[in-house]
This record gives sequence, structure tokens and C-alpha cells, in this order.
Amino acid sequence: MTIRSESRVTGRRAGVRGAALLVVLAASLSPVNAAEEAVGRYQMKPTDDGFIRLDTQTGAVSLCSRSAGDWACRGLPDDQKALHDKIARLEEQNRSLEDENRRLEDVMGLNPGQPESGALNGSVPQPGNKFALPNEKDVDKAFDYFEGLLKKFRERLKKLEEPKKNESVPL
Repeated sequence: MTIRSESRVTGRRAGVRGAALLVVLAASLSPVNAAEEAVGRYQMKPTDDGFIRLDTQTGAVSLCSRSAGDWACRGLPDDQKALHDKIARLEEQNRSLEDENRRLEDVMGLNPGQPESGALNGSVPQPGNKFALPNEKDVDKAFDYFEGLLKKFRERLKKLEEPKKNESVPL
């Protein structure tokens, strides 16, 4: 090979290297764009042992520190979130207990102002309602029922006395 051909080969290698460098630069620009989109997601505050990292999207807080030459972040417990979760759970439980209490009061007739709902469905007079005197039709109906009972009672008594009349009394 001559010197000229060697310089051509070296020039080609440099061209290939340059193209590879351009590919690497283009590939490295993509993460920069992705990093630009995520700017502001984390906020960092320095501490004595390292720094505190706040994830602004999730609200998670981590303590990052250097240990044995490596950086590691450890999530910190979120007392505020735990309290909010407990309050939400207790509020839901309170709502369900109030609903159950209201339903039981309706069934027992303890809500006179409320329309009735439940198993009894108005078949039993409400304790809160005022007593209303029966009208004449209701009184007649009650007497007719009572007369029917008396008739049946007399008929049964007659049936029980009949065998005694037919028997003769020993002398």
C-alpha cells in the first residue's frame, strides 16, 4: 500500500468515526428532550447527610444519602397521607352507620316526619302520629266482628251441652 492509499483509509475511518459520533450525539439529544419534559418533577433540598427529594407528581418524599461511595434514596413515611386515608375511611364508615341507623328508625317508626319505608310499610301506626277517633263505619265494623265471635261461641257451647241432655240421669 502506498502513502496515498493509507491516507484514504485513515480518512474513511475518520469519516466513519465522525458519523458514529453524530449518531451518538443524536441519540444523546433524545434523553435531553425527555429530561426537559420532566423538569420540575423533583425538587431537591440539601441536608447534613445528603438531600431530600420531593416528587412533585406523587408527593413522595425520599432521603438520599451517600453510603459506601454510592448514592441511595430511601422513602420517608408520609404521616399526613396516612391520616388523610384514616379520616376518609372513618367518614365512609360513619356514613354507612348513619344510613343503617336511619333505615332502622324508619322500620321502627321513629321518624314521624319521614315517609315510611321498610318492611312494615305503614301497616303499624306510627308512635309519633296523634290518635284519631274512629268514625261510625269503623265502630259498626268492630261490633259486627264482635257479634260474629259471640255467635260462634254460643254455637260451640250448645254443641258441648247436647250430649248431656240426651244422657239419662241414673236414679
